[in-house]
Formats: sequence, C-alpha cells, structure tokens
Amino acid sequence: MKIILLTIWFILETSMLGAQTKEDLYKNQQLNESQKARTPKYHFGYIEKPHSTTQIFKDLGFAYGLTLVLYPLTQPEAVASKGSWTRYKDNLGNIVFDHDAPFWNVMVHPISGSQLYLYYRACGYNKGQAFLLTSLSSALFEFTVEVYTEPASAPDLFNTPVLGSILGYGIENLSMYLLNTGNPLGRFFGHVINPATLFWFYDGKMIITPDISKDGQVMTRLYLDF
Repeated sequence: MKIILLTIWFILETSMLGAQTKEDLYKNQQLNESQKARTPKYHFGYIEKPHSTTQIFKDLGFAYGLTLVLYPLTQPEAVASKGSWTRYKDNLGNIVFDHDAPFWNVMVHPISGSQLYLYYRACGYNKGQAFLLTSLSSALFEFTVEVYTEPASAPDLFNTPVLGSILGYGIENLSMYLLNTGNPLGRFFGHVINPATLFWFYDGKMIITPDISKDGQVMTRLYLDF
C-alpha cells in the first residue's frame, strides 16, 4: 500500500514540476519577445570631458581649416576682386570698424559664431570653454584669413563670439528639446539647426534600452559611448 501511495505522490509531483517548468519557459519566451519588440531609445545631450593640450589644438585646427575652405567658397567675388597677397601683408595686424550691412554684422557673423560654439560643445567642452574657443577661432579667422581681402573688423571680433555664443546657447537648448521629443520631424529639425550633432566628434548620443528581468521587474539600460 505504501509503495502505491509513494508511486502516486511521485507521479503528481513530477507532473506539477513539469507544468511549472513549461510555465517558466513560456514566461521567459514572452519576456524575450517583449524585449525584442522594444526598440532602443536615444537621449541627446552633452557629455563634458577634459581635453589634453594636443586635443585642443586639433579641435582648433579643424575649425580653422574649415574657415580656410569656406571663406573663398562663400565669398568668391570678394576674394576674386579684393584679395591679394599684397593686401594681405598691408592688412595684417590692422583693426578697423567696418561699415558692412547689418545682414552681415548682426546675422551672418552671429550665426557663424553659434555654429562654432555648438561645434566645441559637441566636442565635449563646457559652456565657458566653448565660448573662449569660439573667440579664439573668430580672432584667428579675422587676423589670418579675412585679411586677404580686408582688415580685421572690431564689430566682427565681438559679434561672432559673443552674440554667436548667446545664440548658440539658445540653439543648443532648442535642438536638444527637438531631438529628445521622439518625433521624427522634431529630430530632423533638431539636427538641422545643430548639425554638429551629426558628426563623429559628438559624444552626447546616449542609448536607453528598456529591459525586463526574469522576475518581471522593468528597468532601463543606459549606454554611453566615450
């Protein structure tokens, strides 16, 4: 009789264990499918980090190289009609108060300065460092590039870094808001007004992946690429 009872108990326990195992496997399968269905989300921001002297010169040099290329491309008539190495020599070291149209002084130069500021922010510099490097880049352009056609401009030396950094700070906040809306159109315009976020030197794109543990707890994983 005892043997029969033990046999029945063993069969019941084995059946219950098998059912529990199948239930656990089903739950794990459902969790895995749920995790696969959850696509990673991206959070955009700025990761400020220390820079070596060598890296600072590289970042400055990259911005300076862009001005060397963009100036003749954006000002072909001025370079062709006014530019010469004789004028370069005469203009070198001189500062004047130019009489450029407001379009250039209060629009083009501040917008250019804002993109310089955002470039340095994308490279991981804090706001103060980005402003100082924008000022240095502006001075390098005025004293060593634009002098090919005209002397350095005092208003431009102010408008580009100062107004440009103020404008850049506003664009930075707006672009981060648009990029983090999750809306494709918002993300598109976020990149348009802050194109530095599209390049390899931008470290602020953080991947946030939803995750569900085996016991059903929901959490997120944050991935930062330095």
